[in-house]
Amino acid sequence: MNGGSYVALSGIIAEGQKLNMITNNLANANTVGYKSNGSLFGEFLSRKAIQTLDSGNNKPFVDKAYPITLNSYINNSQGPLKKTGNRLDLAINGDGFFVLQTPDGIKFTRNGVFSLNSAGELVNQDGFPVLNIRKKPIFLNERGSDVTITKNGIINLTDPLTNNEMYYGQILTVNFNNPKYLSKYGGTMFSATKNSGAPVLNKNPDILQGYVEESNVNEIKDMAEMINVSQVHNNMVEVLKSYSNVNNTTINTIGAPV
Repeated sequence: MNGGSYVALSGIIAEGQKLNMITNNLANANTVGYKSNGSLFGEFLSRKAIQTLDSGNNKPFVDKAYPITLNSYINNSQGPLKKTGNRLDLAINGDGFFVLQTPDGIKFTRNGVFSLNSAGELVNQDGFPVLNIRKKPIFLNERGSDVTITKNGIINLTDPLTNNEMYYGQILTVNFNNPKYLSKYGGTMFSATKNSGAPVLNKNPDILQGYVEESNVNEIKDMAEMINVSQVHNNMVEVLKSYSNVNNTTINTIGAPV
């Protein structure tokens, strides 16, 4: 396989990875709290190409520059906020994540579609407990319909006898220095990584009760990008086929009896 074939093949792989990412984004365009993925692409230069650059020679070396995926990242831009009227639906306006206790440890989410389980525990759609400021589960018993949650996450329940509000704790929200480097866990949950940094307390959250944050996928942009990537991918496949035909012709010509 010649250098040009390797270039075409690396391009096919890179564009295929990008196509898979876009397809997954579009599949989650209606998923509450979903954060779209993006990728950074670059070129890997062969040793000969690097030597050419170092020598100051401006001679093209396209057959020695290979497209590669450098890394992927999470687009943490805020999605549209949708009013539901459900007292246990919560959305964070601005930065921050809710904190969940899962069998695999602490996870983080922007998906605030919460409910009460049979024990009166506040949980997410997967049944994982939502944690309070003390990093403990939140129990509201059967009183979810009477709950009021302030923008700071303070939980109050109305006493049916006195009609007074009773303090029931505060929902924990956290921030990260580099949230785009969080690792996805399931559809709308995240794990902290070395690059994201450790979670830090969100001291001034802006929580909206009765709202949810919709997916931040830009469908029009991603559809246009998918068409473009598909065309580039198909072109790369045709280029690889051309190189393969050249190689076959060369082999058959050289190997033909004289």
